[in-house]
Amino acid sequence: MVLAQGDKFPSGFEFKYVPIELETLNQDDGLACGRPLPLNLDSLIEKNKGHNVLFVAVPGAFTPTCTENHIPPILEHLKELKAKKNISTAVFLSANDPFVINAWGKLLLKQQKVSPSDDLPKIIFASDPNASFSQKNGLSLDLTDAGLGVRTNRYALIVNGDNNTVAYFGIESQPGVTVSGYDGISSAKL
Repeated sequence: MVLAQGDKFPSGFEFKYVPIELETLNQDDGLACGRPLPLNLDSLIEKNKGHNVLFVAVPGAFTPTCTENHIPPILEHLKELKAKKNISTAVFLSANDPFVINAWGKLLLKQQKVSPSDDLPKIIFASDPNASFSQKNGLSLDLTDAGLGVRTNRYALIVNGDNNTVAYFGIESQPGVTVSGYDGISSAKL
């Protein structure tokens, strides 16, 4: 089954993440982090009633397109997305392990000069372990021939916290960033 716009958001899934504290981000060298915690998606959606949750998936942390073209414009415009799309939490995910996604997230946030005083949604960089959520919902990408294994595809979802439905869904069918990037998300009709 491929997840689609209008579908109920799947239940029973969990990501792993290491929280990033914006208050101490600039003092953190990124070389070490805490232990991964579970991110129960059912609880996350429940905690965001009255708001929308943005999920943005990339094939790999530190890869050129993901690092240069995909995530930075979204981070740059998070305040706008919070206001215009009612985004209360933004989850950036990849099949990389939670330590890698944490280090990548810290570097991207530092690069964008994100501050705790900014009026932004909650920001989470999470791991989709073994791309299990992505695989079970038709959102994975098999890069085994390139030596990278099964990965999360490049996609974006906006989930309505009131009714648990996918209000926006954009998955890339070709290399590049169109429907899963800032332009696709910002032009979404919710």
